Amino acid sequence: MTNITANKIKKSALTLFVEYGYDSTSLTAIGNEVGIKKQSIYAHFKNKDDLFLKVMNQVINDEIIELSDYFSREKNESLYHTLYHFILHLKERYISDGESNIKFLLKMMFTPPNHLQEIVISRVFTYYEQLHHYIEEVFVSRKDCLMTDAESGTISFLNFIDGLLVELVYSSLESFEKRFKISWEIYWRGIVK
Repeated sequence: MTNITANKIKKSALTLFVEYGYDSTSLTAIGNEVGIKKQSIYAHFKNKDDLFLKVMNQVINDEIIELSDYFSREKNESLYHTLYHFILHLKERYISDGESNIKFLLKMMFTPPNHLQEIVISRVFTYYEQLHHYIEEVFVSRKDCLMTDAESGTISFLNFIDGLLVELVYSSLESFEKRFKISWEIYWRGIVK
């Protein structure tokens, strides 16, 4: 029963952190979502920071598994297909109603709680290093069509999607779609022979 309650607390906390951010999410609100008193949360977590960091660690672990699954499914696809559809995959997950992990990760990547910034950025880099690894593998396996080396291709792609993700998180879906449509073909022509 203890693990079930702790998991419910983390799930509710994740939803509220995504919707309201760290600062505007209280333990009382999380308890209300779960149907328990705020004090009962302390049986599972030391404080709000502890709960937040446990949620973050779970999200990052889940997202690393998601990366592995995505790139495993795409291993026989073209470079164009794999990269293009990775961006679409992130977008679709971000706009999905039932998907909180990628929303949490992206929001915390760009705006972590000030007092936890160092820890959050450190953990986010664990995810980012895995993403770098998978993207580089894609470039290495399809290097015959590139105008650049795999490392440069990887870095350019990561920089490219960073801008798109900022647009997705801070602007609108329409703005993201417009920016993606205009910049993708220019980006693509810049990296292939």
